[in-house]
Amino acid sequence: MSFPVIPQNLSISAMRSSGYRDSAHALAELIDNSIQSGQEVGGRTDVEVICVDEASEGVRRRLSRIAVVDNAEGMDPELLRKALQFGNGSRLDPKKHTGIGKFGMGLPNSSISQCKRVDVWSWRKGIVYHCYLDVREIQQGSMQEVPLPTVSAIPATWLSLIAGKIAPHGTLVVWSELDRVSWKQSSTLLRHTEFIAGRVYRHFINEKKARIRLAAYEEKSSKYIPLFESLVRPNDPLYLMTGTNAPAPYDQLPAFEKFGDAQTLVVGYNGAEHRVTIRASVCKSEVRREGGTKPIGQHAAKNQGISVVRSRRELEMNHSFINSYDSRERWWGIEVEFEPGLDDVFGVTNNKQAATGFLRISLEEDAGAEGMSDADYLQMLELDRDPRLPMYRISREIEKLLGGMRAKVAKMREGDRIQSQEERIENKAEKAATASVIKRRERLGDTGRSDKGEDASDKDRADALTTDIIQEGVDDAKARHIAVDYVRKKIKFRFKHAEVSGQAIFDVNIISGVISVTLNSRHPVHSRLFSILQENEGVDSPYAREVLSLIAAWARLEDEASSDKIRRNLEEVRQQWGSMAMDFFESEE
Repeated sequence: MSFPVIPQNLSISAMRSSGYRDSAHALAELIDNSIQSGQEVGGRTDVEVICVDEASEGVRRRLSRIAVVDNAEGMDPELLRKALQFGNGSRLDPKKHTGIGKFGMGLPNSSISQCKRVDVWSWRKGIVYHCYLDVREIQQGSMQEVPLPTVSAIPATWLSLIAGKIAPHGTLVVWSELDRVSWKQSSTLLRHTEFIAGRVYRHFINEKKARIRLAAYEEKSSKYIPLFESLVRPNDPLYLMTGTNAPAPYDQLPAFEKFGDAQTLVVGYNGAEHRVTIRASVCKSEVRREGGTKPIGQHAAKNQGISVVRSRRELEMNHSFINSYDSRERWWGIEVEFEPGLDDVFGVTNNKQAATGFLRISLEEDAGAEGMSDADYLQMLELDRDPRLPMYRISREIEKLLGGMRAKVAKMREGDRIQSQEERIENKAEKAATASVIKRRERLGDTGRSDKGEDASDKDRADALTTDIIQEGVDDAKARHIAVDYVRKKIKFRFKHAEVSGQAIFDVNIISGVISVTLNSRHPVHSRLFSILQENEGVDSPYAREVLSLIAAWARLEDEASSDKIRRNLEEVRQQWGSMAMDFFESEE
């Protein structure tokens, strides 16, 4: 009796659960192989993904076979056999890690994650070789080695469905006995593939280095009826490209604009220097004005996050830096591109589904958690040659970018909203709260810190308010008009929406006799209760006004505090309350 470390039937079953997010991402592995091989030949790589549905009588049409064909370099018998061997391939040598391939797992791993049989035909100079893997044969023990490739002909069925001419070199991969495909019909699979592939390979498509055709057919009485056909267009999460799959008119013109110049960081790792390029964009004001419910807003929401790119190929859309509860995160884009020499730093997985090492990290926070000074912690990382070292720098640069980008997005819509001629719901709450303060002063004689600011001249008060309002993205003339109106009408409160440091739901400041309440747009409470106030539909909810009145009451409580110590205690309680609320509201996501 033999006792293999990993029994063959169990290992193949485990390898079938290889962690691909869905069938579209599994297909991306095959497209990877095609593009990588095509780059070595030169010119444009043409890839076709062809699906066939079958329907028996009385049974709904279902996906039965998937083929991927290309005009790339093709494989000789030895290379074809290696390509079907797990962990083997032509690009395992670190010196060859210059393109999108690397691990030697893509073809067999992605294939068996979706089907029980994969057949491969590959050809050079007109000579076609065939080889295959069969999960059942492997499990039964009858297939212990990759079979020797045999001279064969490309099946006539696939020849009839391929749109382009068969090149003198290329490869055809066919998945059959599909049992783990994410979607049951070919058109559904291809629409998902179109969106994903458009983003993953956007640079290759945009630079005319690759063309990807998607096609679906229904097999009926030995005839193939077309169901779906499309050429994959770039899906640019930075919305700077043209000719993309974004909704019109933004398919032909950029919806975003560059946010500063691209940053190139030179980071050291393993005794060598490597480049990391960070590109950023922010939506145009007219796009932001359309709002998140319009087609461009919905499209941008699907591309929300930071695009992590390795050798021009996207690995993942990373969400570790975004505020998931803030719908405005869709209005900026960041792309981080790195060289294969930083694979360990970025934590590239063998299926190229993720960069597990790319995340928001802070050296100061991690040093504090270890109970060490920043300098001592840094020294320890350097001595250990910790791969996180470059990531601390990358993370810090991204955080800097995000601060400016978020501020620009916030000002964009808030400024438009404030400048509109319509009375905002916050204005009504401000007037109601002011009336309450006046009544309280008349009845009890209580005064607050802000009341002393009313003694200043109207001009000085208006000047101070104008400066504050301009910071919200309002033009100078309109800001002045609004400020003068607040002073003239003796309004005691002003509500605004902006990011606030810390975890408070809102912040309280005194500006020239006015109690300024900033509703923290970074707090999850904002997206649940306050973000609707920023929309332009003229929402007027008595409930919303009452909530704002409640907040105004707290702000006045801090304002009337009898001592600085009591005021500081109230501020601390406000922060603690906000921290507690963050846990409660995030748990409801």
